[in-house]
Amino acid sequence: MTALGVFENMNGFLIVDDHPMVRAALEVALQRAYPEASVHQAGSLPDAETALSSNRGIDMVLLDLNIPGIDGLEGLTTLRARFPRTPVLVVSGYDDTRFRTESHAAGAAGFVSKAAEPEQTLEAIATVLAGDNYWPADTESDMETEDSSFKAMLATLTPQQLRVLELLGQGLLNKQIAFELDIAESTGKAHVSAILRKLNVNSRTQAVLLAQKMRFS
Repeated sequence: MTALGVFENMNGFLIVDDHPMVRAALEVALQRAYPEASVHQAGSLPDAETALSSNRGIDMVLLDLNIPGIDGLEGLTTLRARFPRTPVLVVSGYDDTRFRTESHAAGAAGFVSKAAEPEQTLEAIATVLAGDNYWPADTESDMETEDSSFKAMLATLTPQQLRVLELLGQGLLNKQIAFELDIAESTGKAHVSAILRKLNVNSRTQAVLLAQKMRFS
């Protein structure tokens, strides 16, 4: 049975990588394994956002972290924040523990090295399509440490800050958060700033991803 036999109702994939040859190789592998699925390509983050906005049937994104003009995990965090229902499998040439654990923290559904055998890459894709996560076994202990660290940071938040973080995860703006909590907008902004500091993140997008993680922890 081909991989498609398990996913007969699937629609398509989006490959995000700035190297045309890499995109082409992945597209060939995907078309062989899932001949009924459509495969879209994007060489930049804006192109990826456009593709996801105009093709709601995309089931998975295969994302390279090293895209020109994108700082570190910015591409991953942006896609996860804007399209939270679409799983992202990181396909990266940077195959080390730090990139794996940071990808996990930023909301990726899995990680596979560009140097992996084709069978392993297809296994990772099938695993994520089935609703599971795919992570190399030797990163499990690091993820346990990451989860412990996340819970420790959450413990530093006040009850009000936890509520603000929850509302951030729902996509509310500062004005909407202030209305929900019946507080001044300036107070809400102060809470958001304190949350960013305590969670050791630099942007609202990263805080939103952590809020989403908190909901499912």
